[in-house]
Amino acid sequence: MGEEDTFENLNCLTLNKVTLSKWEVGEESFSVLEKLELQRFCKLEEISPSFRDNCSLKIIKLVESPQLEDSAMKIKEYMLKI
Repeated sequence: MGEEDTFENLNCLTLNKVTLSKWEVGEESFSVLEKLELQRFCKLEEISPSFRDNCSLKIIKLVESPQLEDSAMKIKEYMLKI
């Protein structure tokens, strides 16, 4: 799956125990995504900043992934400003 892949109709994405250490997302990859749930990510240090450009995103839920809290808050703060 490359950065250019898009999921035009996906509104909820839940990922569990993914071992990515880096996740790059294109700005249009998840154009209607409303909920992003990341469970038990042990290696990923940051949620892709590209998610902040997704105006439809309403919820980021983290389960046993405390290292992602800072990047989730940055996305939330950015979206509240626009």
